Amino acid sequence: MKKHIFILLAVVILASSAACFKEAENPVNPGSVSSGTLTVDEGFTAGAVDPVWGYMTGEFSAFTLRWTEVGDAQYYEIRASESPITTENWYEASIMTTVQAPADTADVFVQVEIQEEPCIGCGLCDQVCPMDAITVQDGIAVIDYELCTACGQCMDVCPVNAVTGTRYAKDYYFGIRAFFGDESPATDIAVSENAWRLIYYNNYYTFSPTNSCGLCIQEEDSLGCYGGCYVINDYTDQARETFCGYGCPVDAVWQDTLPIGTIPNMIYIDYDKCISCGQCLFECWNYHNMINPDPASYVGMRSMKRRVVPAGWVSDQPERP
Repeated sequence: MKKHIFILLAVVILASSAACFKEAENPVNPGSVSSGTLTVDEGFTAGAVDPVWGYMTGEFSAFTLRWTEVGDAQYYEIRASESPITTENWYEASIMTTVQAPADTADVFVQVEIQEEPCIGCGLCDQVCPMDAITVQDGIAVIDYELCTACGQCMDVCPVNAVTGTRYAKDYYFGIRAFFGDESPATDIAVSENAWRLIYYNNYYTFSPTNSCGLCIQEEDSLGCYGGCYVINDYTDQARETFCGYGCPVDAVWQDTLPIGTIPNMIYIDYDKCISCGQCLFECWNYHNMINPDPASYVGMRSMKRRVVPAGWVSDQPERP
């Protein structure tokens, strides 16, 4: 009996050793890092080409990444992490997308995801979502990506960390790894030296009295989106009879009526209050509470835009009184 036990133990040890040798031959983690060879575009995000408006920068909820092409690569895997990406934590970083080769640039979109296994269906994410994009179905939270803006409020309240992925207003480092086949990743990975975040921002530098959307509230000043802005107000009239879509749900958008800044009555975002829900962009681009309308029906100034800024970025707008 003891002899059989020793034989069994020997087989297990040999099998374990073989597995270790096999893993050593095909390491899971990358072996080296090339820092600074992956870059991130700063400024307003990319956008679709529109025949009327031209190139609509600030439209996509995405970072634009650029890297050096790797010869013979079949595809690339792009990951993001709140801490610098290294050879040890590559697989701890969130997968953003895969890109088919040949390629040396890509728009990578921020997106949150529900992990079904840890989800307990408590409904807290449903209650806190400012865009009504989450429902609990059969005990599992489900995201409607037609409505989701990746604000990350669901991440903040989830008690079991069932919501993963990337979101607005968080600093992310990026890494990319070439794959020569499903089981053949490159040893070296390219990473960004710095971290970046995605925010909403009012592009007020381009304004003039003749450059206006014409959607101001009647009887108020008519300087484009400055006064009576739909981003702030829910109605087009002072009697509150004509609904034009919900304004900011947390009072983070404010109007400089004093004026404090250099442009009278300008609209600004208070980033101490902002939850990155994107409602201001919807109202600015697609007034009357229209979500993702046909491009031909776009009406508005589109001054609210999506913008990529470096970690530690500080707003240059005047302080809210």
